[in-house]
Amino acid sequence: MNDKTRRLAPRVGVALATAAMALAACAPEQPYFAPAFGFKNSYASAKGGSPVLLSNTEWWRGFKDPTLNALIDRAMRENIDLAIARERVNEALAQVDSIPAEASLTPDLEAKRTKAYGGSPRTRTAAGLEFSWLLDPYGARREQVKASKALVEVADAEVAAARLLLLQNLCNAVIDLRYRQQLLTVRQEEVRARRQTLNLTRTLVDQGSGTRLDLVQTEARLAETEAVIPMLRAAIGQEKYRIATLLGMAPGSLPVDLDRSTRQLRPAITPNVGIPSDLMRNRPDIRIAERLYYASLSDLAVARASLYPQLSLTGSISLVSLSGNGSGSEYVFGPSIVLPALPDSPRRAAVSVRESRVRQANASWKGAVLDALYDVESALLGYSASTEAVSRSQRTVNLYDETVSLTRDLVSKDGATIPALLEAQENSADAKLILAENMRQKARSYVALNVSLGSGNADALPEDSAPVIASAATQ
Repeated sequence: MNDKTRRLAPRVGVALATAAMALAACAPEQPYFAPAFGFKNSYASAKGGSPVLLSNTEWWRGFKDPTLNALIDRAMRENIDLAIARERVNEALAQVDSIPAEASLTPDLEAKRTKAYGGSPRTRTAAGLEFSWLLDPYGARREQVKASKALVEVADAEVAAARLLLLQNLCNAVIDLRYRQQLLTVRQEEVRARRQTLNLTRTLVDQGSGTRLDLVQTEARLAETEAVIPMLRAAIGQEKYRIATLLGMAPGSLPVDLDRSTRQLRPAITPNVGIPSDLMRNRPDIRIAERLYYASLSDLAVARASLYPQLSLTGSISLVSLSGNGSGSEYVFGPSIVLPALPDSPRRAAVSVRESRVRQANASWKGAVLDALYDVESALLGYSASTEAVSRSQRTVNLYDETVSLTRDLVSKDGATIPALLEAQENSADAKLILAENMRQKARSYVALNVSLGSGNADALPEDSAPVIASAATQ
């Protein structure tokens, strides 16, 4: 490189850099407008409620079950799916850092000592520094960074979604376990009652007031009830294994005694439904859809930028020293320009593809909002219906228990028959099974409602957080 070229290169580079910055000023960053949806002021199933702002409440504590609380605390630390979701955040953050910087410096140092046959040793040292500056007048790199950061936020929202899914699955597993344990209790009580009836029948037969048919029917009902118990015990064991798996543990190694308390879970507070527009803040799937829409817009901007020339400034400085022959230096500095390929129809087609993806992402966001509203409305109806069903079932159980007591007294006084007593006992047991099922449905509806509202999805909740009682749904 001669002296004239060396003097001219920096000037050309500065001139191109100035032109590039002027181009950048002509391509300002476009503002982002989040997608909008016409929310109503209240839910169709809770029009009479008082709208409140949702918070990430530890709503599961409304069951007042210490065992459930302990299981959830453990699961939040040990669950495998949640750990994978958190690791994906780290991956997304690394993807942002992997985007090449606008300016970069690459140093290089080399030292080598050689000796030819019959000659003297020679030492060669070389040092170099390469640098480059990517001019981004149309914002291609800027949009790449924005899209990558949006994917980081998507990964964050996926952690929240994984947390909600874990809460739903674990709460439902414990609800189902308590339901199975309640069924076992009902059947065991039924066995004891039928054994008492069998003893009573034998006494009546001995006294001549009963028949062989009464005795056989009573024994058959007892055997029928006892036959159900083994499968219930197996179902209870399966639910325990399911809970252990959700905690990231091998089946049979739970640190919590799940047989200490078998009381069915019953929510002690009213679900806090908030206002429909608050779904935007709480629902992870809606946040994911919105951030994917944002990322698709950034990808579109990158595709549009590829339709225009790309400018860059590059250079290098090198120093070489060879023992016995002195040293030398060289530097190179100059601009480069990359023009779009001609014809550019493939690039324009790529822009059209990205535009279609933007429209798809917007439609997906609206679909996520509609799905969320459906989930909440359905859960509200389910919770309201199951609450009423529990109340009516409890009254049914009380009436049938009284029927059994009255029939037993009448049998001892020859005012009723053994078949009538067996029927009363069967009706009482069936009513208790229905009550257990309705209580299970109410608890699961409570879980579904809170999950559909996105409540409790934060990775770290305040220590003093407590369930918020609101009047938005029927107790």
